[in-house]
Amino acid sequence: MWDAISSYIAKLLARYPYTSIIGSILICVLMSCGLIHLRLETDIRASFSPEDSMAGYETRVYLEYLNLQQFPLRAFYIFESKNGENILNSKSIEEILSLERIMRSILDNTDSSGIKACHPICSLNRPLFMLFDYLKSPQINESVKNLGFPVSKLDGADTFLGLHLSNVTVDHTNLKSPLYATNALLWYFSRGDTPKRRQQFENATKSYFDLTKEKDVFNTVILRLFDDQIANKEMIRGAVEATTLMTIGFFLLLLFVIFVIVRQTSLKTAPFMIAATLITPFVATISSFGLLCWTGFPVYSIQCVVPFLVLGIGVDDAFILIHRWRYRSIISDKAVRLQQVIVDVGPSITITSLTNIIAFGVGFFTPTPQMSLFCLATSVSLLLDYILTYTALSPLLYILNDAKIYSQLPHKEKSKYYQILEKYSKIISSLNGRLFCGLFLLVLYGFSTYGLWNMKQSFDPTKAFPSDSKLVTAIDALRPIFDQFYPLNIYVNKPPEISDKAQYSMFNKMIADLKHVHGVNNDDKRVMLFLKQYELFDRKVDSMYDILGLNENGYQPSLKNMGFFLKQLGSDSEFIAKYHRDNQSDPGHLKAFRFTLLGEGMSEWAERALMVEETRAILDKYPQFNATLFDADSAVLTLIRKVGIDLVGSIAVTVGCLAVVCIVFIYNCVGVIIMTYVIISICYCLVGCLAWWGADLDPVTQVDVLLATGFSVDYTAHVAYQYFRASGSPQEKVLSSLHEMAAPMIEAGLSTFLCMLPLILVPTYAIVAFAKTIFLTVGIGLCHGLFVLPVVLTFVPSTAVNILSVKDEEAKRKELLADGHLAVTEDID
Repeated sequence: MWDAISSYIAKLLARYPYTSIIGSILICVLMSCGLIHLRLETDIRASFSPEDSMAGYETRVYLEYLNLQQFPLRAFYIFESKNGENILNSKSIEEILSLERIMRSILDNTDSSGIKACHPICSLNRPLFMLFDYLKSPQINESVKNLGFPVSKLDGADTFLGLHLSNVTVDHTNLKSPLYATNALLWYFSRGDTPKRRQQFENATKSYFDLTKEKDVFNTVILRLFDDQIANKEMIRGAVEATTLMTIGFFLLLLFVIFVIVRQTSLKTAPFMIAATLITPFVATISSFGLLCWTGFPVYSIQCVVPFLVLGIGVDDAFILIHRWRYRSIISDKAVRLQQVIVDVGPSITITSLTNIIAFGVGFFTPTPQMSLFCLATSVSLLLDYILTYTALSPLLYILNDAKIYSQLPHKEKSKYYQILEKYSKIISSLNGRLFCGLFLLVLYGFSTYGLWNMKQSFDPTKAFPSDSKLVTAIDALRPIFDQFYPLNIYVNKPPEISDKAQYSMFNKMIADLKHVHGVNNDDKRVMLFLKQYELFDRKVDSMYDILGLNENGYQPSLKNMGFFLKQLGSDSEFIAKYHRDNQSDPGHLKAFRFTLLGEGMSEWAERALMVEETRAILDKYPQFNATLFDADSAVLTLIRKVGIDLVGSIAVTVGCLAVVCIVFIYNCVGVIIMTYVIISICYCLVGCLAWWGADLDPVTQVDVLLATGFSVDYTAHVAYQYFRASGSPQEKVLSSLHEMAAPMIEAGLSTFLCMLPLILVPTYAIVAFAKTIFLTVGIGLCHGLFVLPVVLTFVPSTAVNILSVKDEEAKRKELLADGHLAVTEDID
């Protein structure tokens, strides 16, 4: 059936070659016009969190609680003392306060309605500044015992310092430095609801970020800074560096394509074929980007890799087509020649193209938006490139009609190459070859299994930035603070009535459960809930009424003193709780409030992910309080916990789809089973080798392995398809399939390798991991396609492999003998 379809397509192309090429160009131009709607998404948070995800919902609840329309701007300023000195000395404090004064002048600006830029979280750093004032007071020697960590008694109130200092030592006997620390952290928050506010905040953070690149910004402290907007720009910088280096890969590939095609065609047709081979993948990519822009999809920085990836894959089909066109050069009628070429290689090109398209198509359903659209863009580009291979490249071959007969090449060279293949086929088919293959697989599987066993399940933002970025050192500087106290905010949107014993008891049960969350360690001090302080305050007020004899019924929890209590907390009380009362006699009610869990040992993102997952599970058990957590990085944390299951599921779905494609084209269950096994083997060995090469089990690896699943078919389908078409003994079938496909496969692997080679120099984990995946896929794929697969195929009984034969055994032998020198030249490169 596929031979008939291929033959019909070839006849159409031979009848209307110019129409096919011009029509293809016009359609691609029309699709490319969608680029006028290009929208570059630079928000790192949006690139990881889809709107309909749990993290997206939690973000909307957070914004609603703060009465914000868009996500606020945030920045962390980390100060480290030079030479390990105490950062709480007067000189260091003054240098920190000099930065604070500049930032405060920006955050205290009000809009037309009188709202500050930092509202409603203007006092984030108040505990640290209270400590600074306390240390500068002349009475400190008399009240040195009030100093402690993580809580100090400042201005008569317990003040939590755990989110502002790290590497702390308390020594009350040292009156000069009773509190010693090496690091201090300032948290800044700004509303981004006006362009002016965004610009002011961004300018300030960018100025300080640029200063962090200099060693001597301050005399006594070293400044490090993390800011979301700077993170976005650093991601784009990494993409630009990757694109720049990939242009080198393009020129390497250009030289290789010239080398291959010049040896396959005449000098008259070579320039046209070289240009077409390189241009069609780029045209396909530009058209796919335009099509996606027409449909409203944004473009992420990581998609800069797509054109070069499609180029590295797209030239593979061109090599196979040109190889076969040369092989059939003895046919004088160019229409018949084109028909025979497409019948020969059309199905195998279709198999590999469809499997690549499907593999990337499955990747579209990954939960990370930037990875999802990367896969979609690649899948659509490969589909268009596959179509252009038929509608543009094939008609061009027909029009140029390179009628050069290669039988004029020296017969001796061809015979030597053919003899090498013949000897290799004998080795593969022999007992020693099979034993060596078994030993090779045993060692490879053992090596891969050990790597998988020790693979770490983790992810952090540094993998998205160039390794030379100062953001990397800033994130590393945050680790000690998060290792001791990592804040996870909980927003209760249906608070309990504390006067209702049943409701309040159930709420306290939820709090008790949350104490057992990973990292909280059943420590009361790690649950920062204002209701505990309020209840103590309310009891004190009630006891005063008892003394005056005004309380006849004993203490009953109520909210009648909540208004006064919140006023004592200052301007940020609205951030802590939303309290409302209708009139003076009304005790009031809480509309919503916030409390915080403080995790321990959260420097690793995998630990944070586990804490977030367990917290979500407990909150879901108490739907009556409608409580949600919020972490600005929760989208990434969710991915970390699911990546293992998602990876296995995605590979299973992809392999299943590829098996269906193979069944459609290869009417042989045994063959499909063998190909599926080889694909799984390649993927398994790939993940294990990636682990040895430093990769973690993260969303980056997940997508990389998905695309590798599609690639792996390139190294199995061609050999398997030609093997099942051939006739003769297993050794003869191996010889025939390798003779027809070995050279194009090696050339295809080398072209992909050369195109991606410069990426290994990009100092960004995500891009380097992608390059490593390509290199390993090419290496492992060629080993399987040219060695493992042929060995396995020789075990298949002859009765199971003749189903696809289109030539009888005698005819095939005659062709190999009669055209031996002609066919062999196909692979003399």
